[in-house]
Amino acid sequence: MEYDLPKNALESLSQGDRSKAIEQVQLERNMSREDARELVASFILSQPSLQEKMRRKESRAETSWGWMRWLILLQAIAVAIGYFLFFRDQW
Repeated sequence: MEYDLPKNALESLSQGDRSKAIEQVQLERNMSREDARELVASFILSQPSLQEKMRRKESRAETSWGWMRWLILLQAIAVAIGYFLFFRDQW
């Protein structure tokens, strides 16, 4: 099956931006969001190198949130230790 995606959508996909590609297909083809999403998804599935690029981008997004969780936990521990050290005389 051959897919004929708009040039802007192909550029967005090459940058790893799936949602922007869906918007471009939706605007240029006058399709519903669901149909545009299905077309882009089937195009991605037909391109193994593009699939790998999307997986890498999604894994990087998950990794950054993982680091954010650790930083929040570290900050909470630092606040608890500081509270204990500075206000232990009031207990």
